[in-house]
This record gives sequence, structure tokens and C-alpha cells, in this order.
Amino acid sequence: MNTKAKWIDYEHGVSCIDTEIFRMGLASCYLIRQGEHAAFVDTGTSNSLPLLLQVLDAHGLTREQVRWVMPTHVHLDHAGGAGALMEVLPNAQLLVHERGAAHMIAPQKLQAGSLAVYGEDRYNSVFGDLKPVAEHRVTVVRDGDVVALGNRQLQFIDTPGHARHHYVVWDSVSRGLFCGDSFGVSYPELNHGANRFIFPPTTPVQFDPAAWHSTINRLLEFSPQYVYLTHFGRHDRVGQFAIELHQQIDAYVVIAEKFAEAAQGGAVELAALLMQHSCQELLQQNQLKMPIDAIRRLLNDDMELNAQGLIHWLQRR
Repeated sequence: MNTKAKWIDYEHGVSCIDTEIFRMGLASCYLIRQGEHAAFVDTGTSNSLPLLLQVLDAHGLTREQVRWVMPTHVHLDHAGGAGALMEVLPNAQLLVHERGAAHMIAPQKLQAGSLAVYGEDRYNSVFGDLKPVAEHRVTVVRDGDVVALGNRQLQFIDTPGHARHHYVVWDSVSRGLFCGDSFGVSYPELNHGANRFIFPPTTPVQFDPAAWHSTINRLLEFSPQYVYLTHFGRHDRVGQFAIELHQQIDAYVVIAEKFAEAAQGGAVELAALLMQHSCQELLQQNQLKMPIDAIRRLLNDDMELNAQGLIHWLQRR
């Protein structure tokens, strides 16, 4: 990790940038460098813009050399800064899932939805106003599409489960998948040695467990060496991550269904059950290296959002 700007340089011209959303180690985006060309995968928020430009400068790249900006989906921790970033990258094109493109061109509905989830004060302090992207600078990408970054090929994979407007980027050079949220959340503070704690972000409103299981299996067909997670960083235990993510999706479904059958309480109560499950998982994995209160503070927002998403899923069913 660089000490002046918060980024990690991996092999194959990949840099992981901490976008400093809510806290350090929660959300990242990625710079991919290939010769004189560059691309960003995810963008953080508008507040993350100076960090992204600092990393670009540190690698001797100009803003004119950025060819692609690729938000894996349009949730604001991944795409909230897309409009601001595009304003300063004159030659870049925004590559967006077909279900998300309209939200990048006219982000008012996206902003309203996020205000409802986070509340006005918290939303304004973290995300700020969303800037639209001119329609002629937005390109829709679909499953199987490929773009070139210099002599490097980047392929797009449609990956529903977390959201229907989600894609993953396959990079054959690094043999890595830039996964957004499709391969789960794994925070550095809760990972020790070879052990990793991973859970599915069931953020409102498009959680689909059957689709997510299929997505994981399809991603494994690429035989990836690495997964690059927005939450957080690069991981090489891809097969084990897949097994654990399958298990956690199923566990969340069981918890949500039992909660619905009991018909007692709302999102707060369901979030408490998810928190209890997470702490039990960490205990079983011998991962309780932090005080339990610190773990609860670390995971509190995630469990609240996950509960809201599961309740939406139950209601849709």
C-alpha cells in the first residue's frame, strides 16, 4: 500500500485504489494499465476523484490516455463518481450494462433511490450530487462483448444475482475477474493468514439467489487465478471463495425464510440475525481476532443493507 495515496500496485499493470467511502478498506476501484493506455473499473464517488487522478499521475499517465471507464454496476459506491470522472477524461468512453446506462445519463432516479436507503445527511456527506454523462459518451456492453486496451482484451460477462445491471470484466492478461459485488465482500480486517471471511451483499433491491449461484458457477468456467473485489482487493483463493459464497447465499435465504415465517419484526430484527450469523461464522473459522463490539461496528451498515435487500426479496416472492 502506498503511504501517500491509498493504493496497491499488483502485477500485470493492475492497481487497487481505496476510494475512502465511509472508511478505509471498505471500497476500492481499479486502474488497469497497458502500455500507453489505461482504464478504470468502478469509480467510487465524486469525492474519490482526486485519489483516482493522483494514482494516474503517479504512474505517468495523462487523463487523455484513459480509454475506458467501466462501472461494474450503477450502485453509487461503484458508479457514483462516473460523471465527475468522465468530465476530466476527454477521450474516455463509459461502458455500462444495458440495464444501467439510462441511470448514468439521467441519474435522478438513482440518486433518489440511494437517498431513501442512506438518508439525506449521510448520503450528502458521502456521495454528493451525481453528475450525468453525455449520452454520446455512454456505450452499452452486453454479455460476451470485448474491448481492447492497447493489445489487451477485456471481456464483459453478464452477472445477475446481486443486481440485474451488473457485469464482471475478464482480463486474460492477469487471469483475473474484476467482480464488483458478484464475488462477495471480504474485508481486510476480518481476514487472517490463509483464512478469509466472505459474505454476499444483498443490498436492495435485486437480490436473486438462483441467478447468483449460476453467476458464480459461470465465472469459475474462466479458470481465474484472481478475483478483484470492490470490497476489497485482490484474492487468489477463488475456488474456496466460490464454495463459501454459495454457502453464505444459501444461509442468508434460510435466515430470511425463517424470519418471514416467524413474522416478527422488520429490517432491524433481521439485521440482528444476520449479524449473529456473521459472528458465528467468524468464531467457527477462528477469525475472531478483534473484539466482538469492533466486529459489530465494522459490519453494522452491511448487515442493515443486507436485511433491507432480503426483505425486498421476500416481498417480491
